[in-house]
Amino acid sequence: MLRLWLLRHAKSAWDDPGLDDFARPLSPRGKKACRLLARHMAERNLTPDLVLCSPATRTRQTWERLEKRLSGGVPDRIPVRFEPSLYLAEAATMLALTRAAPTECRELMLIGHNPGMEDFAARLSGSAAGDALERLGEKFPTGGLAEIAFPAKAWAQVAPKGGFLASFVVPAQLKDG
Repeated sequence: MLRLWLLRHAKSAWDDPGLDDFARPLSPRGKKACRLLARHMAERNLTPDLVLCSPATRTRQTWERLEKRLSGGVPDRIPVRFEPSLYLAEAATMLALTRAAPTECRELMLIGHNPGMEDFAARLSGSAAGDALERLGEKFPTGGLAEIAFPAKAWAQVAPKGGFLASFVVPAQLKDG
């Protein structure tokens, strides 16, 4: 069984209209969402074997805030690769990166952007727990986290509609405190 976690970066700031899209940082709301997501993931013992992250400022900051909680404070405990091709990637690019993941990796996390992230999650999910697929189809908001399980032995076998959307969580569902 392979498990893929798809995370759309947390809410970014738009206060500086002259700032390039790639350089936009997290907003205060995004920082709060990261705290909620990190707690949610830690409570479920989610520790990816590998993280592939877009190198944009907001995706890097999202990962940095999650990593502190998920790694138990041990820097670089969870390997991360900043993948330039993930910046505003389409679903086909994300599929190629996923299929190229090392076989020893059983839990993979991708941190990226919409609309590609939403499209990729929907394309991979053939079935779902409860109303997860319906909610995913409505919107994949910033800070949204999809968990997709595959009955495969290698990432190269991952195929569209071959996954089970086990959960889809958004920051608005998570309680502070």
